[in-house]
Amino acid sequence: MLNKIYQFISENKMFESGDCVVCGLSGGADSVCLLLVLYELREKLNISIEALHVNHSLRGSESDSDEEFCRSLCKKMDIPFKAERCDVKKYAAENSLSDEEAARVLRYEIFGKNSVDKKIATAHNANDNLETVILNLTRGSAIKGLSGIPPVRDNIIRPLLTVTRSEIEAFLSSRNQNFVTDSTNLSDNYTRNKIR
Repeated sequence: MLNKIYQFISENKMFESGDCVVCGLSGGADSVCLLLVLYELREKLNISIEALHVNHSLRGSESDSDEEFCRSLCKKMDIPFKAERCDVKKYAAENSLSDEEAARVLRYEIFGKNSVDKKIATAHNANDNLETVILNLTRGSAIKGLSGIPPVRDNIIRPLLTVTRSEIEAFLSSRNQNFVTDSTNLSDNYTRNKIR
């Protein structure tokens, strides 16, 4: 899997030698896999890695526990770590957005603020890409929307886009690496979960 990801990174010119990459780290399987992959490829790619966790404050102690998991993982791997909190419910109410959309907007604002002159890596995978195409199709998207998630957009890169969720879980298992499961991923209250 590492070779597949390295080839995808190279084909899409995601990095330049010496880049600092901020890994968006939720603690879930996808983002933990991304962190490990970047860590294992860092010398080959000649990059440095940092991790950023966004605590959406939606799930109380569960959100705080996810943040602590990420902090501990980065400490163990000696990766610089930063966590930021945001109030998704308040932002959603003020801007007439769903919690899902408000969380996305706030997350990308925080990513942007913390990745000036750096790359930000998100853990979107092949399953997410397919979900996006289906979601856009159901919304009557134009052709551009049916192309899915771009591998590179501005300073945002997505190294895992060709990797499936089952490959990610197998990779983590091979490294004996645990991860957290966000309980909202099990709820049908969110559009993406219905598609899954």
